[in-house]
Amino acid sequence: MRKIIADYHIHSNYSPDSNSTIEEILETAREKRIEHIIITDHYELADSHFNVIDIETYRKEMEKYSLPVGVELGWDGIKELNIDTTKFDYVLLAHHYVEEPITQESYKNYLLRLLDIVKRFDSYHALAHLDFPRRYHPQREEFSKELYDIITEILKIVISNGKMLEVNVSPIKLYGEPNPSIDILKLYKSLGGRNITIGSDAHKLEDIGKGIEKGIEILSELGYNYILVLDTEWREVKIK
Repeated sequence: MRKIIADYHIHSNYSPDSNSTIEEILETAREKRIEHIIITDHYELADSHFNVIDIETYRKEMEKYSLPVGVELGWDGIKELNIDTTKFDYVLLAHHYVEEPITQESYKNYLLRLLDIVKRFDSYHALAHLDFPRRYHPQREEFSKELYDIITEILKIVISNGKMLEVNVSPIKLYGEPNPSIDILKLYKSLGGRNITIGSDAHKLEDIGKGIEKGIEILSELGYNYILVLDTEWREVKIK
């Protein structure tokens, strides 16, 4: 079994939608030969997905296992943002609200909210699963090219603020592409985007590391040469 470089999007039982303990996650990562992991549990401020972690307890638990302290911070751009993100080593910024029925108009509204969020909020490390709503479209319809002006604006802010873009491999099993899509990853690269993290978005033990190798293969084919991992500081790891 080949080594897997990293999985930087994993949920434990600190998230309401996972039952995996930290010990089980670590054991599974060892079995799958994953070299770097970060557990990123939900701290969700949007009302419909609300979940708050006791940050000090969470920090102590991660530090007990010598793990970086990660979080998936979900924000709707409206609710009061009363979290000290400096308490975390890795903040994955997410926006999860999508209007139904899910259409290109839903996609547009989602992107406009996300654009507003990244304009106003800078205390994160990586932007999670950029075209996330595609997972829930009945036909998994990709984002229209008419929306790429908004996507371009979001990516330019991510790049100019020195942030990373997460390649979330979870939807590969659904429709053969990660979030963001191959075309959006091409766009990111064309804009000068270089900094990538990668994650499985695993909520179950069997999904840890799943799709990472395919995600790395896609990145390599697009001309990306490395992803970023966190030791005492962020560093590049070559993927080819």
